[in-house]
Amino acid sequence: MANNNTTTNKVKKPIINNDEALRMITLIQQGDSQAENDLAELGSVFIKAVAKQYAGKGLTAEELIAASSHGLIRASHKFDKSRGFTFAAYAVWWMREAILQAIHKKKITKEERI
Repeated sequence: MANNNTTTNKVKKPIINNDEALRMITLIQQGDSQAENDLAELGSVFIKAVAKQYAGKGLTAEELIAASSHGLIRASHKFDKSRGFTFAAYAVWWMREAILQAIHKKKITKEERI
């Protein structure tokens, strides 16, 4: 009997290509600002996935994506591949931290206006 379910035959693609990210991180750490843009483009699905987890917490979708992207770039400057982590595993902490800081900053700003 043939399997008609096409979704079972798909291979799950990693959310960010670690080898390509490492190549860009090397360039970023050498001062290549274009590589920052390239990394953000490469990780756009990853950036949006992390940002989506914080929907409804006080920031617009655009603000969440911007904060998540900022965290990804910050992580690229600090990443040390000799420690044995994948870049995505390392970057997610920085991305969440940037989002939480942006949420906190917006709450403080709102309280000051009241």
